[in-house]
Amino acid sequence: MAKRTDSDRRRATPSNAALAEALFALSEFEEPGERRLALLRAGYSAFDAQGSAARVVVDTAPPWLKPLVSQLVTCQGEGALEAAVQRLSSGEEPRRRGPREHFLSRVEMGDVLASGPEELRPERMRGALHWHTTDSDGKSSLESMARACQRNGVSWAMVSDHSRGLEVASGLDVEGVRMQRRRVERWNRQSEDDLFLFQGLEVEVLEDGTMDVPHVERLEVDCIIAAVHRRFDADRDQTERLLRAVATPGVHVLAHPRGRHFHQRPGLRARWEKVFAACVDEGVAVEINGFPRRQDLDWDLARLAVECGCEFILASDAHAVRHLEFDAYACAIAMRAEVPRESILNTRQKEDFEFWLGER
Repeated sequence: MAKRTDSDRRRATPSNAALAEALFALSEFEEPGERRLALLRAGYSAFDAQGSAARVVVDTAPPWLKPLVSQLVTCQGEGALEAAVQRLSSGEEPRRRGPREHFLSRVEMGDVLASGPEELRPERMRGALHWHTTDSDGKSSLESMARACQRNGVSWAMVSDHSRGLEVASGLDVEGVRMQRRRVERWNRQSEDDLFLFQGLEVEVLEDGTMDVPHVERLEVDCIIAAVHRRFDADRDQTERLLRAVATPGVHVLAHPRGRHFHQRPGLRARWEKVFAACVDEGVAVEINGFPRRQDLDWDLARLAVECGCEFILASDAHAVRHLEFDAYACAIAMRAEVPRESILNTRQKEDFEFWLGER
């Protein structure tokens, strides 16, 4: 009998994503409480692990959970893993995993980047887009975020704090926008062309598709990013809401278009061909948001947007310096969707991006 190689053994054991899904599925059979929370934490640990999740999850699990996790990680393939989940749940069928579909685990993201086109890797991007600061719900100052972008090797970046319409994010009012504008201008005077900073504003799309910031105030920033953060109503088609947002004068980008969130909600329901066609007609870019819990657009919708002729921004949606690396997820999704490099605004020189902003 031929000796099994390390590669064979890795293929036989469940992937990080499969192990995470098993743990999430088991959590749904538990009543609210510590047991459910422990299973959820273990699932997230597996999904976010940089290497093999088995050791990470076993080491961090509470004592009562270690035997169960040890049993799961020894399953030979995903079929055996699914059978184990059903056995451990007293034969009940796991619930549908809709809010967890079409997400890349950290390991899967790395695999996609390693095998995809070099021109779409994060280090080949010239611009770092859509990140937040302590001026709204971020954890790092504008200057700290800008310096981190500079260290990452980009030549331009765009701060995009929330508007006042998102109360939970302590969004900026008109005076807050102007104060931040002065700091952006000061940075640009002092940076000596090492990193040029644009000022964007992530503006709330209200239930009827209008913006929470008046047009005259929207003109004060370089870029308006329209986004939905509430009133998702998954059972209602929200095409018209998005179409009205895209058609609003001065809107440059439609951010995380579905508004989905890993394990929490599937996001908006819309006729996406119609939304993407309107983005093309109006000159609005669509965002591929790389924040691990968003990953929105996913690669199937991004591929549809490519077919419609859309332009894209790849965004980390960073709320702290350490989050800037999340643009890697956006790049991996773009690779899977086969987004052409020329359709990605992050790949353009600062002057070209500035020209694009002025056209809208």
